[in-house]
Amino acid sequence: MKSLTLIFLAIIAKTAVAQTSFKPVEKETLDQWITEAREKNEIATQHLPKFRKEHADVLKEPEDANRIFDYGRVLTMLLQPALSTATENPMSKSANKIAEEAEQAYLGAIDLYKNHGRANIMLGLLYNQQGKYTYSEKYLEVGLQLEEGGEDWMVAANQYLLAGAYTYNTDEEKYQAVYKKFKEYAHANIKDGAYYKKMAVLYVSYYER
Repeated sequence: MKSLTLIFLAIIAKTAVAQTSFKPVEKETLDQWITEAREKNEIATQHLPKFRKEHADVLKEPEDANRIFDYGRVLTMLLQPALSTATENPMSKSANKIAEEAEQAYLGAIDLYKNHGRANIMLGLLYNQQGKYTYSEKYLEVGLQLEEGGEDWMVAANQYLLAGAYTYNTDEEKYQAVYKKFKEYAHANIKDGAYYKKMAVLYVSYYER
């Protein structure tokens, strides 16, 4: 009787995992969304070959957090023409569907590995690009646990400070702490240093009032 109970519990557990697993949208549906968004100049077409590869790969390895992350990232790259102006110009219905698919991919990767730094960072960035600044904080904070001053940390810190500015939280100690570190690392010899120096200057008016 005990062994039957254990088997039953194992089946329930397995079912629960399957129900929370990420499943990409079918290719035909994605192609339709992309075609419609492309007609509105919302798609970076140079990323289409990589998108098709990542979609095929995630279907082969649906339980691999990195595969799911890569799929979400290429969708975000694909949608940059729309996302880069989304806070000023509302995206089309199809573009929003693609953004939702990217969001679900990042959440799927995080569901499999909650401390997946890049998935958390990219989800925070996606929310920021859509103007959903109140959603991004907790995900970017996971990214801030990565090596300070590193490439991923700088992306997370920059997006975190951006969200803090738009949500009027710049006086909070946690934002101030990140700002001080960001400003210091921005003036070090790092990748994309010129961009981060520019952003550090921009943040002065928000974090040093």
